[in-house]
Amino acid sequence: MLPKAQVDSASDIAARELFDAIVDGRIPPGSPLRLKELSEQLGMSMMPVREAIRRLAALDLVEMEPRKGARVRERTLADLEDTYFSRLHLETIAVWEAAQNFTADDGARAATALAEMDAAIAADDPVTARDAHERFHFAIYEASRRDWLMRSLIPAWRNSERYRVEWMRMDVKVRRDHEHASVLAALLCGDGPDAVRWLRQHLNASVTLAADKLAAEGGQAPSDVAMPTLGDLMSGLNFAHLGPDAVAQLPDLS
Repeated sequence: MLPKAQVDSASDIAARELFDAIVDGRIPPGSPLRLKELSEQLGMSMMPVREAIRRLAALDLVEMEPRKGARVRERTLADLEDTYFSRLHLETIAVWEAAQNFTADDGARAATALAEMDAAIAADDPVTARDAHERFHFAIYEASRRDWLMRSLIPAWRNSERYRVEWMRMDVKVRRDHEHASVLAALLCGDGPDAVRWLRQHLNASVTLAADKLAAEGGQAPSDVAMPTLGDLMSGLNFAHLGPDAVAQLPDLS
């Protein structure tokens, strides 16, 4: 018997629409999420909207306040730092594991996503570009063949989307393109250390841009965000598959 076709439910659609609106600022941080108002805007009943808000709350994008309802979480430097601290550690493990399993098919999926992101940026379509960017990263991480690691990555990734700023600006895009291509090239060569180095540079650049933007919004001077060093990230990785002399051959990771 053939399986039933998968169709997005109303709550799936509502969750996606609300997520996009939160990320692109149409629903700003601190805004209340009123069921009746949102259901009217989305053209659906309140039940799927309520379920969508619960899903976003489970990802910590929304706060549920007793007797007050739900509101979009504020963006803070502490939350940004915590989010990228988690991403750096989890995604380092993912690319390290991926380097040991990466196939030509994995590379093709990642390259296709990058091409689609470029096309969306050229068409000034940030929603499609953001989706393609996520598919690029997860095409890489899924090559780790670690299902629970993938599940663990999603909340921090979703929260970090609230902080990504000016990434479609051309000078930023050129640097990001180089970082993306370098991570992918390292994985296609099975070079875990190089993939980790490029990933760390990529995420550190993201957190610096976001921190500077937050500071500017608050009328403050830019402040440094304490992120793990390359040595910190690689200290817990297993080098056994590289041979007994692999660690001695690595560059200074301080």
